[in-house]
Amino acid sequence: MTHSKSSPSPRSAWVLLSLRGLFLLGLPLAAGFYGLSDHALLYLTAAWVLPTLLISLPYLAEQRPGAIAWLVSAVDLGLALAMIAATGYDSSPLWWSLLMAPFTLGFVHGMLPAALLAALSATAWGLLSLQAAGWQTNVLPRLGVFSLVILLTSSLLTWLERKGQQALEDRFGTTRASLERIRAEERSRSHDLYRLTADINATLNSEEVINLTLELCYRALAGTGGRTGQIRSAMLLLDQNGFRIAATRHLELGDDRLIFSAESGCVSRALIRGEPQTTLYPEEDPELRQLSGLHDCLSVLVTPLAFSYETYGALIFGHAAPYYFDDEKRELLTAIAQQVTIALQNARIYHELETEKERISELQEESRKKLARDLHDGPTQTIAAITMRVNYARRLMERDFDQASEEMMKLEDMARNTTREIRHMLFTMRPLILETQGLVAALYQLAEKMRDTHHLNVSFETSTDLPEGLDQGRQGVIFYIAEEAMNNARKHAESEHVWVRLKSGEKSFVLQVEDDGVGFNVGAVDAHYAQLGSLGIVSMRERADLVEGTLKIDSAEGDGTRITLSVPLKPIPS
Repeated sequence: MTHSKSSPSPRSAWVLLSLRGLFLLGLPLAAGFYGLSDHALLYLTAAWVLPTLLISLPYLAEQRPGAIAWLVSAVDLGLALAMIAATGYDSSPLWWSLLMAPFTLGFVHGMLPAALLAALSATAWGLLSLQAAGWQTNVLPRLGVFSLVILLTSSLLTWLERKGQQALEDRFGTTRASLERIRAEERSRSHDLYRLTADINATLNSEEVINLTLELCYRALAGTGGRTGQIRSAMLLLDQNGFRIAATRHLELGDDRLIFSAESGCVSRALIRGEPQTTLYPEEDPELRQLSGLHDCLSVLVTPLAFSYETYGALIFGHAAPYYFDDEKRELLTAIAQQVTIALQNARIYHELETEKERISELQEESRKKLARDLHDGPTQTIAAITMRVNYARRLMERDFDQASEEMMKLEDMARNTTREIRHMLFTMRPLILETQGLVAALYQLAEKMRDTHHLNVSFETSTDLPEGLDQGRQGVIFYIAEEAMNNARKHAESEHVWVRLKSGEKSFVLQVEDDGVGFNVGAVDAHYAQLGSLGIVSMRERADLVEGTLKIDSAEGDGTRITLSVPLKPIPS
């Protein structure tokens, strides 16, 4: 709180009230020392408490005493003269009680009023003592000395009080300015921390999270004391090869390219226990010694980046001072690590969603290309042939009606076959029976359409009903892969027989499509897929990945093909 000249500081009030209290405490002690204590003196001392309380009221209201100081000083002078008169006039050992009035007045209004009141007090004492001595002049030397002492002492006390108060005010002003500067720096640091934390939480790009993390940690530690320039830090991220150094600060550049291996050291302890770990000897740690920039650090802190049994990495901090990372710094860095972990998790989920979106778009594009190929290879070719044969049949009708009639019957068969092919395509594009009756009925109808349309002998075997954990989306993927496997058996394997089997386990649902065709070399097809043309294998694998399933292809040249799809079942809530 800021105090103006019309609003005295609480310290001034406490100084004045404390000194008056010491005066009041010293009066009975001095009187008792000289054997002058009596009831009258005690009553006067008790009465002196009242002006002390009176002058404290303006201070409580944060106002200067002003006129009240004059009134209290007058009461002080009267009580002091009464106490001196009660204890011996010019020989009173309590003559110094006259200092109370000028001191109080000088404390509030300055040295000049204090000096005038001190002179007035000495004069009043002198007149009172002369009257008590019968106006004898032999007391004048003593009164003169004591009056001079009172004048000088009151002036000196007032001057010292003023100087002390000014020193306090200057010190308070300096301290206040320092506090304001510290508060401003703290506000600025808090704003920077808030902004960096907001940026980390708002971004869905893992690279931006990595770039902001160590800067946020550095600025957070800058407000906890110590030389932050000596802090060395690194961010480890877990990938398929182990722990990768994703970012560093004040570490050697060679460490940035290091693939960090866990060897049961401080990093492993932090990840296993899920809480920060410290060490004083990083060069002796089997993991931290891989970071050469930490060898001269005497205090290292490792904070895990883990959430809900999933590990993302760790933050490593080193400092040249031993025991630098106290509880405050550990808690601060742990809180930041939790925010960073959530940001990394969000970035990973977003990346996975973007990847799935791209894969779905690719699958849709592949489906359009497949439809175009099937239309071109099937109905389009047949319709073109029908057009040519209709023209031929029209010409025959002019020469040989019987042969033309036979040709028209062949055209009718071709048209019926084309109709079945188009209906089969429409069925595979959107099998309504899959939505209304489920996977088993849809596969059974698919097998019938394969026999009717393409004369493929398909045997459908199932020993189970659909489990509850197989949702509509997973059923659609299973149907598509079954249809693609049958098409491959019909088009490429020259199969005479195809077996479709469904099996259900406790945690997975299995589709198996087997044919007795010519087979193929799976490794060779995978290695030269683009040159050999589309067999739908990549599309089947990508669709299996969409439902977190596994696709296994067993085949050999001249030995048929067996495709096995295993789809995990979703847990059923209890």
